[in-house]
Formats: sequence, C-alpha cells, structure tokens
Amino acid sequence: MSSLRRRLLFWLLPATFLAGLLASIGTYWGAVLELDDLLNDQMRYLAEHINVDPGERVVLTDTGRKPSSLSDDNADEVLLQVWSAGVLNFTTDTALTLPPPQQTGLSDVLVADQTWHTFVSQRGDKFIRVAQAQNKRWEELAGLAVHLLWPVVSLIPLLALFLWFGISYGLKPLRTVATELSERNVNSLQPIASSELPGEVKPLVDALNDLLERLANAFTMQKHFIADAAHELRTPVAALSIQVELAQRATQDEDRQVSLSEVQAGVTRLTHLTQQLLTLARLEPDAQSPVLQRVELSALCKSVISDQVCRAEASDIDLGLAEHAASSILGDPETLHILLNNLVDNAIRYAGAHAKIDLAVREADQSVVLEVCDNGPGIKAAERERVLERFYRGHNQTGSGSGLGLSIVKTIAEQHGAQIVLDAATNGVGLRVLVIFPSESKNHAASGLAGDSP
Repeated sequence: MSSLRRRLLFWLLPATFLAGLLASIGTYWGAVLELDDLLNDQMRYLAEHINVDPGERVVLTDTGRKPSSLSDDNADEVLLQVWSAGVLNFTTDTALTLPPPQQTGLSDVLVADQTWHTFVSQRGDKFIRVAQAQNKRWEELAGLAVHLLWPVVSLIPLLALFLWFGISYGLKPLRTVATELSERNVNSLQPIASSELPGEVKPLVDALNDLLERLANAFTMQKHFIADAAHELRTPVAALSIQVELAQRATQDEDRQVSLSEVQAGVTRLTHLTQQLLTLARLEPDAQSPVLQRVELSALCKSVISDQVCRAEASDIDLGLAEHAASSILGDPETLHILLNNLVDNAIRYAGAHAKIDLAVREADQSVVLEVCDNGPGIKAAERERVLERFYRGHNQTGSGSGLGLSIVKTIAEQHGAQIVLDAATNGVGLRVLVIFPSESKNHAASGLAGDSP
C-alpha cells in the first residue's frame, strides 16, 4: 500500500541533502578563494621578511630563525630559494630545482608535471622565491571539503527522524478524521467538524461533508419511497389474499369464477404498480444520466398511439394526433416514451368509455409544447398540483391507478428541463396536460444537466 509519509520522505530527504550539498559547495568554493589568497599572502610575507647577508646566510628578519628550519616538517610544503644572476645560491630542497625566476610577484611554474605557486621578491641583485606545490594546496582543500560535507551527511539520519515525526504530526488531522468516520454507524451521516482543521485538509473534509449530506438526502428519499411503496402494495396484496380465500371457499362455479376474475384484476393492478415503482426507481436523481439524442416528438406521439390504440378501441375511445409540427428536442428517447405513455395511459384510465383523447405537438413562445387532452371528468383545480406527488390520487378518481403515473411524468420532465402544466380542456371539460420543453438553443445549453434535477 502506498504511504504518504514515505512519499514525503522520499522527496524531502533528497531535497534537503541536495540543498546541504549545494550550500557546502558554495562554502567550499568561497573557502578555496579565501585559502588561495591566504596562502599567497603567507608566501609574500615570507619572501618580504627574509634577508640574505653577504655570507649567504638566510634569516627571517622578525624572528632570526632560518627558513631551513621549516624543512623539518614542511620542507615538502614550502620551498625557499635564493637566486643571483640566474644561479641558485640557496634552497631548502636540494633535490628540487625550479627554473630561474624571470619576474617578481606571483606566478605559476610547471616542473615535471607539477604546478608550483611562487612568489618572487628582489633584494638588490638577488631574487628570493617562496614556492608551494599545487597538490599540497589540494590536500588542504580536500580536508576542508570533508569538514564541510561531513556535518551534512551525519545530520541525514537525525533529519530523517525529525521529518518522520514531523510528517506524522502533520498527518494527525487525517487520522483524526479517519478515526471519527470508522467509529460511526451506518445511520450516522452528520457532517464532520472542519473549523479547526488545517487548510490543506479542510477541502477534503468539506467534500466528504457534501457527500454525507447527499447520502443523507438520498437515504431519506429512499426510506420515504419504500414506506410509500409498502403502503401502496399492502392494499392490492391484501385484496388478492381475500379473493383467493373466497375462491377456495366458493361452493359454486359462478362464485368461484367471480373471485378468480377479481384475482386476475388484482394481479393486473399489482403488476402495473410494480412496473411503475421500478420505473420511478430508475428515475431517481442519483441514477446514471442517460445519453441524450435528438427526438422528433411527432414520431414519438405516433409510436405511443400505436402502443395504446388497442386499449383505446376496447373502451371505444377516440385516440389520435391532432397537431404534428415538425419539432424535435434533445432528450432520452426511452424516458420520453415513458412520459408520453403514462399521460396517454392515465387519460385512457380516467377519461372513461366513449371519450376522446387528442395528442398535439406545436411550437410557441420559443418553446416546444407536447399536449395530451381528453374530455373526461378532469381534475379539480385544487388538486392539480397534488396529483403530481407520489401515490396521490384525486378524490373523484374511480380508475384503477397507482398514483405514480404523473409523478413519473414530472420527474422525467424535470430531467429534460421541461415544465408540466395541468389545465382544463378548451371547452372547460376534461383535462389538458402540457409538457413545455425549452427551445432548441436553451435545450442544447441545458443538455449537460439532464438527469441531475432533484
């Protein structure tokens, strides 16, 4: 399992080591320049404070010590020579002879693949040279580099320890949130307190709180749906049980046939209710959004009429398409078919025998209107809003409905950004249902939101 702590250490430790290394290199480079200047100043000091007497004795003017005394420990580090007319008069290392000096001051001399840093001072006709091998300087610099780099390397374990515990402390709010969530039960969907959390953790907790709120709303809707569904299913199931019991007790074929007919009607109603419940469950807000397509509404009306024409003819109902403007919208063909099918189904159920049901598609006021109109008993004005609620049926409704048809219509319409209007028919008799879809431009702009409406 990937560890955030190890990931942070993987990046922080190399970055810290690299920063320390760069700082050491910078310090080392500055020290190199300072050390070069210091050693050059030392050679200059020695050259300027050495006198040579006529007896060719070499002495330090400030101490009276012979430079040859340096040969005890430093003869391989500092070389002193006295030249006169190109002839070497004195040297602290007889095994090494540098070429005669050509000029005074600082200069580098290459002898046997070895570079010597020299300073030459003139006393009358004599040249005094102080020299130091380059490799000796590099030895000093290497020792300096070790002293600079060693603290950085030695501090890495201590730094790793501090980073480990520091990162652990920094991740403590995440562990607190995880602990709080792990201790909750399935019904505990209260938001997590985020006021005292660090700014880096707060967006994550806010997103979790938003998810918990949406889950709480979804669970509440689900509980209400299950409770309503159980209430609605209880009545037809109880009625079926009674009719089955009556059929079993019937002693005459006529009574038994009546009971079985009631059982058949009850099974039909129960099947319809179950189908409506399944359809409503599919249209829940959190269901997967459908892929929108261009739907020609007149063709949709003809398809639904073809599906329902047999039922309409069985009740001697005149079902037809009154207006069929060539209008199309962006939507889900399957759910739009369910919407129109439910409107026609309700009209057939409640309009009564010998009724007339007209479907119409027209354009008006930058919108596309789908209309289903019947000349049945209609719905009272006070109940037109309530019939769009789940399981609500008007008081004067005698048909065998489930109270879910118009609720499903409302849900599908909201998913398509449409508006539902219930009104009386043109002559004041019956019911007219208008589904007003937005115009092509508005519908296209809102198409990405289809399926997200509550």
